[in-house]
Amino acid sequence: MSERRSTTRRILVLATLLFGVRVDAQAPTGESQVKAMFVYNFLKFVEWPPNASLGATDPFVVVIIGEGATADATARFLESKSIGERPLLVVRNRSDQSLEGARAAFVAERDAKKLHRVLDAAAAAGVLTIGEGEDFTTHGGVIGLLVQDRKVRFDVDTSAAQTAGLRVSSKLLTLTRAIRSSTDRLGDRE
Repeated sequence: MSERRSTTRRILVLATLLFGVRVDAQAPTGESQVKAMFVYNFLKFVEWPPNASLGATDPFVVVIIGEGATADATARFLESKSIGERPLLVVRNRSDQSLEGARAAFVAERDAKKLHRVLDAAAAAGVLTIGEGEDFTTHGGVIGLLVQDRKVRFDVDTSAAQTAGLRVSSKLLTLTRAIRSSTDRLGDRE
């Protein structure tokens, strides 16, 4: 077996072990459901700064902003899940609502001005942002989901994570399609 094939196989095995799902977007569960599973598993591989106001069993709040198949699938998938002892609480918000109390947000906002407003507020509040599209991380989102070669992949912006006070696990970073930093971002925001 070639070294490249061996490396690819190791990465796929690691992805399966970490995420417990097939990475094929054409799997019977469908693209949106696979992305929802990725969102859930991302939560397990990010560290947030300590928050004195949160108890060990207080709900872990995930905000869904915007509409779409993946936003709906993510809300449904997360409803009965937990992170450790903390139950997940899924809240649907508009892009102009506060992120107070949230730990993560799935952002399905398409309007550039609203997206930037959400991402800026999330960074200031220490909220992990996850969205769709190749350019999500170039706009300041932390994790961007996309489909490439019929497989769900993701990019991570380590600078956006750092700005929000988040630490992304090196295990998760080994599975990314691309790791971005602030120098890779798109030009001025409108």
